[in-house]
Amino acid sequence: MSTEAHCPAGECPSVGVDAVDLRRYADVRTGDGELLVYDTDDEDAWIQADVYFGREAVI
Repeated sequence: MSTEAHCPAGECPSVGVDAVDLRRYADVRTGDGELLVYDTDDEDAWIQADVYFGREAVI
């Protein structure tokens, strides 16, 4: 897996809910109870899990 730094100089915020703009992400629940989170700007970027928490619970 490769990683890409969007802030190579280290100036990106890394703590708090404003660290990353979440508006580009969406989610879909599958028929078997899993949650698929995907990047609306990059069709190859997605995460699938059968254990997840709502945003309200983690913010």
